[in-house]
Amino acid sequence: MSNVKIVLNNKGVRALLRSPDVLSECRRYATSMQQKAGPGYAVEDRHYPERNGAVVFPNTEEAYYDNLTNNTLEKVVRSV
Repeated sequence: MSNVKIVLNNKGVRALLRSPDVLSECRRYATSMQQKAGPGYAVEDRHYPERNGAVVFPNTEEAYYDNLTNNTLEKVVRSV
């Protein structure tokens, strides 16, 4: 066995995680999850200091209670 040591370029990784390409890919997955969850769910972009992302959340009261009783978003995450 060889002793391979990998050193990440922290600035490069941070730039990659904050890039518009990563955000668009996260948005693509989130939109797919939103469509599978059904009406009443929304997608929102999130911008954190170290990365970008997208989130799916219940946007209406009916969707909120649907997710609360049926775990809709958890089931959708498992199916993607």
